[in-house]
Amino acid sequence: MSAQRVFALPCYALGASSLGEGGTGIAWRVVGVLLAPVLAFGCAVMFVAMSDIDGTPTCEELQAANSAGECFSGSSLQKGITLGLGWPSGALAGVAALAALAFVMTGRRGRLALWLAALAIVLGGLSILIGSF
Repeated sequence: MSAQRVFALPCYALGASSLGEGGTGIAWRVVGVLLAPVLAFGCAVMFVAMSDIDGTPTCEELQAANSAGECFSGSSLQKGITLGLGWPSGALAGVAALAALAFVMTGRRGRLALWLAALAIVLGGLSILIGSF
């Protein structure tokens, strides 16, 4: 066994596919370029919104403490469900943005990026829907 064979590590994780090999077309890569900043913005918005909701007491807590100020209009269970769906939604949006960029560079794992984006959108929508009632 030669020394080159022992120390040569295969690197298939980000193997790029050129446009001429019958792989991913330019239109799908453009979709990935457009999707990545949208998902990154959604990630930032969800993180800011969830940290704001997390720091806001419920109106029941404010009434019990006989104080005034801004409050979350739902119950504590509703707040917990909103936070429980919102934080993972933001995290998934960030991972989906990175996956979209990886797809643009390599032409691989496009379905993974789309599935992560769809899951982030569904969780974020449920979080907003539950939090608004």
